[in-house]
Amino acid sequence: MVSPAVLAGRLRECDRLLPRPDSFRSPDRLTVPWAEFCDPGGPWLGRCIDEWQQRGGFRHRRAGIVLVAFRFGWLACCATVPEQHLGVPGPALSGLRAVITEEGRLSGLRPDPDRPRLADEQQWWTDLRAAFTPLAAALRELGGPPADSHEYWGNPVGSIGTVLWRLQRAGMPGDAVGTARRLRAATGAEHLLDIDERRSPWTRRRTCCQWWRKRGGGYCDECVLWNSGSRAPA
Repeated sequence: MVSPAVLAGRLRECDRLLPRPDSFRSPDRLTVPWAEFCDPGGPWLGRCIDEWQQRGGFRHRRAGIVLVAFRFGWLACCATVPEQHLGVPGPALSGLRAVITEEGRLSGLRPDPDRPRLADEQQWWTDLRAAFTPLAAALRELGGPPADSHEYWGNPVGSIGTVLWRLQRAGMPGDAVGTARRLRAATGAEHLLDIDERRSPWTRRRTCCQWWRKRGGGYCDECVLWNSGSRAPA
């Protein structure tokens, strides 16, 4: 039995290792309701895509669009997966606010602290899926792949493994691989995340975040292109 004080200390360590909601509590940061951020006719989402396009110097707009989905998947898993791993109720993504930089980039997620917290993995995925669905639909409307495309959904599913691998590498106690398998199963999209304990890293995405297309952008350690003939050294 782990004491509440020890659990609180482990969550603080997760806050230090990952971009978690408590990293974005400054009152000076611009936040907007999640539905407003996802509005394809609003000022935020298109600007966020444009910012990724400019950062990457991409020729094809699809790269910037998919990177918005990647950013959300990463931030959402950072905000919620550590609690699932540590066995404590995690923040609900309903009532979510997006934290936005001056350039228009999605820099963080701020869940509503007054919403009921989620306990099991099925609740966790239902909640994350509900937040991601309007984003995928809006990205489609702005010229991206279909809303159910694996190019979008591979990001929140693949980020499960990335978060847990980083926590394991930092020495966080617990069976990180077991948690990854359990959460992957809850998504119903197990084909989007490859897990093999004999490999380092043991997690591998099954879709591409597109950042490798940037000149000098390099590859993630868990990149789906790990054995691609076109892959250049990082």
